[in-house]
Amino acid sequence: GFTPITEADLQPGDILFSAEKTLLSASIRLFNHAPVSHAFLYLGDGQIAEAVGAGVRIRPLDQALDQTNLAVAFRRPDLTAADVEKIRAFAQRMQGSPYNRLGVVKQAPYSVTRHVCELPVIPRAVRHLCLNALAAVQITPFASQRYFCSQFVIEAFNQAGKPLTHTPPEWLNPNDILRMREGDVPAAAPIARLNYIGHLQCADSFWNGTC
Repeated sequence: GFTPITEADLQPGDILFSAEKTLLSASIRLFNHAPVSHAFLYLGDGQIAEAVGAGVRIRPLDQALDQTNLAVAFRRPDLTAADVEKIRAFAQRMQGSPYNRLGVVKQAPYSVTRHVCELPVIPRAVRHLCLNALAAVQITPFASQRYFCSQFVIEAFNQAGKPLTHTPPEWLNPNDILRMREGDVPAAAPIARLNYIGHLQCADSFWNGTC
């Protein structure tokens, strides 16, 4: 669906997804068979938190929107004010943390081989076992203060005590979080489904076309 929204429609704790008109963004979407390449968090008061190549940072939402042609918002409906404060505190605490480049490198081969597990002929229960087995072999979980974008989003909800899934954060990409929305078939079993809020931005791109 397509519902145009503005910043006034957002709530702190909302998850935002974007796709930039760049070759890197197109490559990420191609590898993951995905419509989005980046995930980040809305903190309220016009601020977002994200993990990018420069590390974890907090910056104005309008700056992020200036750099993308697609931005869509989803929400975990049962977040409380206390949960949001924990997400904010985690983002502020992690601001300046380095980017998890090793995690991204480990995800690259998994992004290709995992498609075997997602073939339509594979039953859903077997699909999750297959994905978890591949990830356990190709992406060994490790404790780190380094984050890539989807890992940062998942860990923020973990820190708030409202995990989106029991799947280790470093196994997931932005599209895996997006597929936790209502009505979709998730690759990682969600604890709570995400509700679609609307599109903050949706313009032409050389990969997606129009919304």
